Amino acid sequence: MNPIAYISLELKARDLDPRLLVAAEAVKRGLNVIIGQQWVLSKNNRSMPQGAYLFKTVNEIQAGYMTDAASAGYAITASDEEVLACACDSCFQSGMGRTAAKTLDMFFAQGQQHADTVISQYPNLSDRVRITGNPRIDLLTAWGRVSFTNQVATIREKVGRYVLFNTNFGWINSIWNAKEDTKQIAIRTGHLVLDDPASVAAFETELEWERSNMTELEKVINWMQLGLPGFKAVIRPHPAENPGYWKSKYARSPHVLIADNTPHIPWTIASAALVHTTCSTGMEAALLDVPALSITPRPKAPQHDYILSNQVNPTVKNAEEAYEVLTALVDNSNRTMTDADNYRSTLDKFYPDRDRGTSAGQIADGLVDIIKRKGGTIDRSYRWTLKPGQPWYQLERRQEWQDKFTVENQEFAVRLKAMADLAGLNQQIGIQKLDDSLFLMYAK
Repeated sequence: MNPIAYISLELKARDLDPRLLVAAEAVKRGLNVIIGQQWVLSKNNRSMPQGAYLFKTVNEIQAGYMTDAASAGYAITASDEEVLACACDSCFQSGMGRTAAKTLDMFFAQGQQHADTVISQYPNLSDRVRITGNPRIDLLTAWGRVSFTNQVATIREKVGRYVLFNTNFGWINSIWNAKEDTKQIAIRTGHLVLDDPASVAAFETELEWERSNMTELEKVINWMQLGLPGFKAVIRPHPAENPGYWKSKYARSPHVLIADNTPHIPWTIASAALVHTTCSTGMEAALLDVPALSITPRPKAPQHDYILSNQVNPTVKNAEEAYEVLTALVDNSNRTMTDADNYRSTLDKFYPDRDRGTSAGQIADGLVDIIKRKGGTIDRSYRWTLKPGQPWYQLERRQEWQDKFTVENQEFAVRLKAMADLAGLNQQIGIQKLDDSLFLMYAK
């Protein structure tokens, strides 16, 4: 086992900054780091020297990548970015698939409840779960958000005052629609089990839930053009959505801007308020002290209490109720929230140690430990290269849906510098581009 961390990414807007923070901490500890898009990385498992893989979710699709890497001799670790805002055990349980649970050498839980729930669900993981927190939460604190100062200033200068609409309609407006029926994706991920009537009913309920959410959200966007003069509506589609739907719908509106494939934190900070329909970004807005509103036309749907956002944001049932609340939120010049004390105590319960900014370092420690456990040593003079005589395999072509992780050299360097500064990485870093949106990092 070599002193290498392979950090596999899928969604740039969500994963790039927090994973670069982990990468910087790993480099501090003497590891070489390969970080970037998961598709070409996985394609070259047999050509690269074995190290520790860090995966970003543990559903059945990611488990396919895990089992392939495990069969090639890599150590397998993961967090679960899909459960960041979970508020109940069933939500945490929904993230971990059976195959991933069998394959993992180490799992990084974001808190005690997350760890306890996963171990209860899969007792074989009892000695493989490590509570680390989540770097995405660290970046939302006063400690982490300074890294977005320049981005926030640029957004405010270009856009002016706006309300941010983070959409979350990955089933009914899926980026995959051009390639595959989303029902098939639900089946492959284990989200839908066709021979389980309860699972089928729950999936149909979820589709109807998204449709009703979208209807009310679009009413608010349309109302804004007259109801909130002086404010733009900025729509930031979820990375799993097809942004073409929103671009086409509002192509003729000068008051609506589509900010697709963008990092959500600086766009949230720069906004006057955030509107969502039970999305984890509502919880993140609360941590950022940005007013946020959740539109939940079906409050008895299981999804309503599934996500923490509805416990730390005001909620309304329809667009008409949203008009009044949103007007009050953007008029609130000191950016405080209604029931702020209750919201804060709820956040403290789920993320008690967030202000320490230590999650990335703890994950990096876990990567080092699993490499040592697998017989490796940490050699700071080590330099990654392909196995002798092995080729590098490129993707035959870039699939449209893979654009959700496209990083150019300049963007990578800028965001790495910001995260390295947060991590206190004082060493000079060597960077080599290995392929499209895939980079090697090491301390010189």
